Amino acid sequence: MLKVKDLMTRDLLTLAPNTTIREAAEILATEHVSGAPVVHNGKPLGMVSAGDLLEFIAALPADPDAVSGGREHGILDDHTVEEAMTRGPLTTITPEAPASRAAELMQAEQIHRLPVVEHGQLVGIISTTDLVKAIADRKLSYRTFVFP
Repeated sequence: MLKVKDLMTRDLLTLAPNTTIREAAEILATEHVSGAPVVHNGKPLGMVSAGDLLEFIAALPADPDAVSGGREHGILDDHTVEEAMTRGPLTTITPEAPASRAAELMQAEQIHRLPVVEHGQLVGIISTTDLVKAIADRKLSYRTFVFP
């Protein structure tokens, strides 16, 4: 049986809760990822996605003084990931759980990434992309047996 640890990303991008909204947007864009766990001392506090950032930015008041003297500093530098992240209770999974359970949780919770936690510490992440790759590589499948 395929387990979460067989598919998860171990070398993952994380953000600190005090990362500014601007920094987070730049990091996600540069790393070509759509979201990341927000972590403090190895423990996941929440998740932040590009959608969370856009929703937060859209709710901010307009700031006409965002650019002054050729130096760009604005409202995005005054707010942090902690303000925009999706908070708990955070849905997590263990490395030993079946990969199919990760898919079930993502479907039930309507989420695209699931932190993998062991003894309270973040050890990886499994995403819908990881599951799709496993299906494409024929590593993960469901079989239905029909008996007369």
